[in-house]
Amino acid sequence: MTRSAVVVGGTGSLQATVELLARKGWQVTVTGRNAAAVPQSWSALGVAFVAIERGDEARMTALLADGGSLLVDGQCYTPEHARELSQWSQNFDSAVMLSAKAVYIDSAGRHLNSDEPPVWDGPIPESQPTMGYHGEPYQSREGYGANKAEAERVLFAEGRNVSILRPSKIHGPGVRQVREWPIVKRVLDRRGWMPLRDGDRVESTTSAVALAQASLACAISPASRVLNMADAEPRPARELAQAVATAAGGHLDLVEVDGCDCPAQVGRLPWTVDQVLDTTAATRLGITPDTFEDSIRSEVEWLVARAGPTTERGWALPDWIDASQPDYAAEDACLRSRTV
Repeated sequence: MTRSAVVVGGTGSLQATVELLARKGWQVTVTGRNAAAVPQSWSALGVAFVAIERGDEARMTALLADGGSLLVDGQCYTPEHARELSQWSQNFDSAVMLSAKAVYIDSAGRHLNSDEPPVWDGPIPESQPTMGYHGEPYQSREGYGANKAEAERVLFAEGRNVSILRPSKIHGPGVRQVREWPIVKRVLDRRGWMPLRDGDRVESTTSAVALAQASLACAISPASRVLNMADAEPRPARELAQAVATAAGGHLDLVEVDGCDCPAQVGRLPWTVDQVLDTTAATRLGITPDTFEDSIRSEVEWLVARAGPTTERGWALPDWIDASQPDYAAEDACLRSRTV
């Protein structure tokens, strides 16, 4: 019997989930806003794409009415979204909701977007307290984690066999927010060096492939659960930066700018906080993610394949990929100030 899955918002961080299920012989349907974001390879895998906004409740409900084996929701941001997902989950054997590590608070109630950064006692387990909710807008510093946390509580109260995944910063082909591009661009531009700030910080990362493995494992063993999702063997930010450069075919000389009188963005790496997720529960379920060094290669290959040289800016990505750009002028000024 062919298993069926619906992946809501599957053209971004959940691309690997779609492809893993399809290669396992599942019948996969993906929803999203933009058909142009659908990889050409999905046609050969038999993946069906339906252009529907998640907020179109009538069409979404009609699409999901027949149910199936697995429902994966990558666009559940608010308690209202969670109530919809809870209703849809009744028609599926298993459901997965993509949450975030931003839900966690430390012993003083601080969270990732607090004015004062949180302090963790060690790797964070799923039992760590999460943010309270007071109706904050989810697209705000205070509201993002609070809405995700409240959505989780709604799903536990009202959903059916909903597994909640709490990833760290996600990387992989197709991701909407590409944090590693400034490093890849330096290699392509043959820049050779990069400023470095807070290079000793250790922040968990999460590959899209790990999310795919988790979604499949949760479908095989339906239950209501919470799982931290992170790559194996978290490493200091300086080592992650060099791993990205290596994957792009180069090496960067890292120049320390801690304490330097230069703009705060100079030397700021994508991994900015000391926060490690405890993934013991995921390991018990048989999920064995790769290290960042191994998993980042596929994203870098995806970026390089889509980048191209320009006459004014060096190598650049298409506008539809959300990626920040390094400020070479500010960096050069910082380097000059250090050598005077």
